[in-house]
Amino acid sequence: MRITNSLLHSTSLRNYRTNSESLYNINQQIASKLKIQNSYEDTGIYIDAMRLNTEIDTLTQSSAISSKAATFANNTDTTLTSFSSTLDQFKAKLVQASTSTNSTTSLEALANDLTGIKQQLLSLANTSINGQFLFSGSSLNQKPIDAYGNYQGNDENLKALIGSGVELDYNINGQSLFLGKDSDYSKIVSSNVALLNQSKLHPDVMTQNSQNETASEVYITQEDTIRDLVGDTNNNASDDGKAVFYLSGRKSNGTTFSNTIKMDTGSKVSNLLDSIGEAYGNTATNKVVSVSLNAHGQIEVKDLMTGHQTLEMNMFGAIDRNATAGQTGDAEQIMNIDNLTLHPNVDIIAFNKSNYATSLSSPDLTMRSSVLSGGNFGISFPQSGVDTSTISTTTALKDIFPADVDHLDFGATSFSIAGKTVQDLMSAIDTEYYGGVPTATLGSGMIKVPTNVVSIVPKNASNGLAHGNALPDAMNYARRGFEKDGNLLSGNVSQVVKSTNNFATASTKLVDVAGVDSLNGKQLVLNFTDKNGISRTGTLNLDSSDTTFSIDLDGDGIINSSEPNEIISIYNGKGDLSNTKTKADDMTYQQLLDIVSMVTSGNIPKQGVTSDAQTAINNAIAFGVAGDTTNRDAQAAIAKSGVSLETQAYIQKAIDAGIVKADPTSSAAQIAQATIDYDNAIANANTAEYNYALSTAKNSVEATLDYKGRINIVDKKSSETKIALSMYDKSATDFTGIGSTALSFMANDSVTVESPSVDIFKQLDEMIEAVRSGNLYMDASSDDPRAMGIQNALLQIDHIADHVNKAHTKIGALGNALTDANARSEMLTVNVKTVQNSVISVDTAEAYLEYQAIYTSYQAMLSTLSQINKLSLLDYM
Repeated sequence: MRITNSLLHSTSLRNYRTNSESLYNINQQIASKLKIQNSYEDTGIYIDAMRLNTEIDTLTQSSAISSKAATFANNTDTTLTSFSSTLDQFKAKLVQASTSTNSTTSLEALANDLTGIKQQLLSLANTSINGQFLFSGSSLNQKPIDAYGNYQGNDENLKALIGSGVELDYNINGQSLFLGKDSDYSKIVSSNVALLNQSKLHPDVMTQNSQNETASEVYITQEDTIRDLVGDTNNNASDDGKAVFYLSGRKSNGTTFSNTIKMDTGSKVSNLLDSIGEAYGNTATNKVVSVSLNAHGQIEVKDLMTGHQTLEMNMFGAIDRNATAGQTGDAEQIMNIDNLTLHPNVDIIAFNKSNYATSLSSPDLTMRSSVLSGGNFGISFPQSGVDTSTISTTTALKDIFPADVDHLDFGATSFSIAGKTVQDLMSAIDTEYYGGVPTATLGSGMIKVPTNVVSIVPKNASNGLAHGNALPDAMNYARRGFEKDGNLLSGNVSQVVKSTNNFATASTKLVDVAGVDSLNGKQLVLNFTDKNGISRTGTLNLDSSDTTFSIDLDGDGIINSSEPNEIISIYNGKGDLSNTKTKADDMTYQQLLDIVSMVTSGNIPKQGVTSDAQTAINNAIAFGVAGDTTNRDAQAAIAKSGVSLETQAYIQKAIDAGIVKADPTSSAAQIAQATIDYDNAIANANTAEYNYALSTAKNSVEATLDYKGRINIVDKKSSETKIALSMYDKSATDFTGIGSTALSFMANDSVTVESPSVDIFKQLDEMIEAVRSGNLYMDASSDDPRAMGIQNALLQIDHIADHVNKAHTKIGALGNALTDANARSEMLTVNVKTVQNSVISVDTAEAYLEYQAIYTSYQAMLSTLSQINKLSLLDYM
């Protein structure tokens, strides 16, 4: 091979550059401690380095997030520790209050102490760290609990991203803490009337050879007889009729029932308890509820299905004092229990008592005598808002009896109450029954007589049975007036979804809560007084094809579709003009609330197109086709009369489309389109008028479901509303076993003494009030007959403490998990950095050795080139 100068020069230059580049690269690696400086130098190393960088960033971020979340969780843990400790203090005060030796002063002092402890709990519930509230859910800037104990946050959990696609909760939201549900707790309901053994209370009446027996108050027990429970008017136990117990309520699975239990008075109370259990579904081999008597003669029913919240109970007894032995007589009125009030010989035995109002009236106001100690009988007045303690012999009868009462019939006497006093009535009783001898006396707000012969029937001016007083409290289960407080009306029955045992919301369908499989054919009655003080009765008719609301607006006692606006379809709001009607099982609580809002505000919905309006529309179309614009416009004005502007616009569209449709000169295509336009306009007119009434109503009255599924009604225009409402199933009086109350909204049901759900601060308030009132147990004779009592308060505080401990345990576990996640992220960060170091970093010693080798080679090359470059022709000669 011929070596030319050119080849020698190019080879030397290439070797020089290669060695120089190698020296430069090694020098850069030594200086930067990195194998490459740019991605093109080694794509494999570059890709691995970028992937590891991303992992390091992710782990660093996860570590920071988990550290911050762990701090939040640990603060929550610390707060819940204090919360639990404070609850223990609260319980200690309750235990102290539960002793019967406390004076009124002591109880007041304990109630004040409990109020102070509750304020501490309120402060802990509103704990904030660095401006963020611990228990507000994701609403970190929202104070969780207001001054009234209402939760204002949400039910959302805060989540920490502790790894790729891995999230962990790090808070306890207030919804679950303060208003949560425990699936391992059962619902327990209890009657609130303390049942006494009547034989021991009235031994002079019920017991033979009772000269040496004194009357005593002894609570009924399971071993006592039904006669001991319902009482008797004589000492002969063999001539009693059967007692009938009317039991209604809701089972654990959400289905409702109304049954009667007929018992011989010689049977034991334990037999009655067994029958109650059977009504709820107990069998010889399987129990779904536990039925018992507590120490104060109150019946308790416990749902053995934990976590269920649907259980309800109401019961009252009836016994015909004149019935043939072993027969029910007039005490059995299964077709309509209101008929019991028509029979003065029937006594009602109360198990539940409330102070709830009712807008219903009894079919008569018969004044019945009841047995008193000492062999006397008392005749109670059917008061109309009159305190019995204020009745005296000089009290005017017109101030006692309802306004419908004109005269009183008893025996052969017809006694006008006009200008008469209580003394006048007693004198008339003496004349009728006791030969004019002064016998009747007044005491404890009732007329007392020595014999059971007096039956006073109030009559109206037409000599018909007078109306006006409420049905006996014990008999009235679900036909109750909503509780009123200023401008707020509240129902007391939580609407609970059968399948989930969660509280209903506005979007929940009625059938999902109802105690029947289908609401088709059911009717809900609304007795109401609107915000203007006008009282009416309406009916929601649930139908499989067209649910309607009917109301007698003109007062003629007749409701039919020919009378304007007395039957209104409930629109489904889905926007489908071809199907605007609501099916019974599709109706939602929002639609029901809308009806309540409209009727109580006085904005009862109208038909957009009444039968009269439809006639006017047809006439306007006919005149329009004939070219008679004057009469067309006159008929259009009639059709638009009394409706909203939006509805008027749709009516005009219907007339315009109708004219095109009826015009003989219109083409087939025009007629087809006009038909569609006409149908849509009519449908829109009806919907628009319904929505107008609704929007107008909500400006003044708003009906909603609260957080526990109870209906609330707020009068926005008044601080002391005139609104009154009772809403109930029309089947409420049916005890045939076929019909039952499918839905109830306000009820004199048995009191819930335990429930899977908690409402911590509201329950604490009730506990404090129980201590302040000094009631150890539920007391039907107290100002608040449904108040829980201190003993039940102890039961509930234990549940609350356990509920908080569960949350405490949960956040503790989450805090530990977050701490572990943080430690794991830090450890993985170190490991990944080590791997990254092995991938991208240079071994400095190795690089120096390589540098020396390349440098030596480079020097040798330069030396060789220098020697070669010195050669000339003389060296070859």
